[in-house]
Amino acid sequence: MRSKSRELSGEFSPKTMSHALSEARAEAALEPPPTPPLKMLVGLGMGIIWMAISSGLILLNKHLLATDGFHFPMALSGLGMAFSGVASYFCCRVLKVVEAKKVVTWHFYFTKIMPIGFFMAATLHFGNLVYLHLTVAFIQMLKAFTPVITMLAVFIAGLETPSWRLGGSVGAIAIGTAAASFGEINLSIAGVTYMMLSECFEATRLVMTQILLVGLKFHPIEGLMYLAPACTIWLAAGVAVLELRTMIDEGAFALIARRPATYGAAAAMGFGVNALAYIVIQTASSLTLKVLGTAKNAIVVWIGIVFLSEKVTWLQGGGYALSLLGFGYYNYIKLQKPANSGYVKVATSDSSKR
Repeated sequence: MRSKSRELSGEFSPKTMSHALSEARAEAALEPPPTPPLKMLVGLGMGIIWMAISSGLILLNKHLLATDGFHFPMALSGLGMAFSGVASYFCCRVLKVVEAKKVVTWHFYFTKIMPIGFFMAATLHFGNLVYLHLTVAFIQMLKAFTPVITMLAVFIAGLETPSWRLGGSVGAIAIGTAAASFGEINLSIAGVTYMMLSECFEATRLVMTQILLVGLKFHPIEGLMYLAPACTIWLAAGVAVLELRTMIDEGAFALIARRPATYGAAAAMGFGVNALAYIVIQTASSLTLKVLGTAKNAIVVWIGIVFLSEKVTWLQGGGYALSLLGFGYYNYIKLQKPANSGYVKVATSDSSKR
């Protein structure tokens, strides 16, 4: 009774004190350690490099497809994925800078990895095909619509429960994208259709990744080591059926032979974007990468206007600004939710398609 009265009055016995200290240590362990200033500075530096390479890849893909004469989006995507597959294999199996912990059987690969690789290939193909029909600035504006399609896909698959806040954020994105499209001077229905197909395939890939690879935690480079070859196989099959004959007739391979460094850079930059994105997340945070990604898209819009002489109307600019606000609020809501342990994502948004 005396012990109980001491505890009620604020006095602690040695046993109670030990229990309180254990609880305090447990709570402290759950809180993420603060990022050291130097580490954060390194993360921001890597983020700036990531923005530069990602933006450069977008502009280079546009140049190769629309200006240089290599109008074969599936083949260009295949070059990037093939390089990423080889580079990720060297990182995991030869150099061993990334520890590959998972053992993947052939049955698992063909029943789970290959289907995801198909949708990954379709995302890249249509994402590159759009460069033949739309301006760089308008493509960046349409990218803001991606969360709308992704949210609809995860709701239909039953992976998330809709909320009014999410609905409001994607509603703002949808209205802003519609305004930007309405204000486009040289609107191409085919181009917008290809962009929407790319985003639909990307949303499907993300949903299939959560369903088929649930419970698995791949390192991003390890995941790329498995997914990139699957994606490359689908792209190679598509090239053989749809592009190879025209490539031979128009001398596309001679273009690559004349400028191997340029096409090699286009292939290598995709892997660099994925690797740097992982470094930014590790040294700074995923929020930092999202903010930098939004800023990068806006910068690319301005590059298109200033250096490529692309026309953007006031209606487009206002619509894009509304989309960015909705996109920012969407990411804010998503960051407040606990991470899904079964979610495995291999970045493709800048690896080869955009």
